[in-house]
Amino acid sequence: MSITILEDERDQYDPQHAVPTNRGRYYCDPATGEMVVSVTNAIDQHMIEALAPAAARDTAIWLMDNLPDAIRAAGDPDDMQEFIKLAKSQYRLQWDKKADLGSRVHSIAEAINLGAPYIPDEEAAPFVDAYQKFLREFGVDIRRDIKAAECTVLNRTIPYGGTSDIWAYLHFDSPTSPIVPRFKPRAVPAAPIPTPSGLWLIDIKTSLTKSASAVYDDYVMQLAALRHAEVALVCPPECRYGETDAHDSSHEFPVPEFVGTAILNLRTNGYGFVPLPAGRDAFDAFCGLLPLAHYVHGLELRGYKPIQPPANTTRKDAA
Repeated sequence: MSITILEDERDQYDPQHAVPTNRGRYYCDPATGEMVVSVTNAIDQHMIEALAPAAARDTAIWLMDNLPDAIRAAGDPDDMQEFIKLAKSQYRLQWDKKADLGSRVHSIAEAINLGAPYIPDEEAAPFVDAYQKFLREFGVDIRRDIKAAECTVLNRTIPYGGTSDIWAYLHFDSPTSPIVPRFKPRAVPAAPIPTPSGLWLIDIKTSLTKSASAVYDDYVMQLAALRHAEVALVCPPECRYGETDAHDSSHEFPVPEFVGTAILNLRTNGYGFVPLPAGRDAFDAFCGLLPLAHYVHGLELRGYKPIQPPANTTRKDAA
């Protein structure tokens, strides 16, 4: 497989053992040194069709914000080409900016979960406030209820790797919980959602534009993959990024059983806690994406170009 580590793209907010490569994010197993595809990287193969509309939307928004410049550039072919080149890069810049904000929110949430200090971040502050509101309203005591935060998990049988945002013990008054009235669906019955008390796997999502009720099918597969990982890693700094000599079995423990999985949508005006049914069928669907990801990541097509016609092109007419 043609995988190249991109050292220049390492980021301070990267999860433990996460490695940026020319094929997207991979994880380096500190016990073996093996590179394994990340959960979200594999799921990206499923989400490819959704990328073009999203890129078109962000490009159109940027174009409307810069319409006078576009009109001026349209009068000169060279200026127009430069403007088009600039416009084509804007969706990626916006996505990188959003991803950076999300990483900073995750980093501060991790600090809160660990009771550690953090540097105030004005842009991230509304999301942090929403997270702290969730903790208060769901009665989560950091020391008592948070079992893990930003924890690297691996499935070595399949294999793949990922990062779990939160493992938290949640207590509910009943086996099911009603939907927040303003989010009740119109197309399907608003039935209560199962909410057993116990250990929950929770993934944080941030957005400046989406509703606090927003969920997508890839979320279910992501939660299922994290839920069905085999081992969790708690490594000291010397083996956090694939240094295998310092790693030993004391840095690992089995991923526990979870009574539920959920998405925690953090927004500037609040939050939405959305339990999702990330069961065995969702995990099987995720596993179906892994061969596709490995195949695509292993393709090397740069050497395949148009060939020359045969030297002898003269053919005898059929008798």
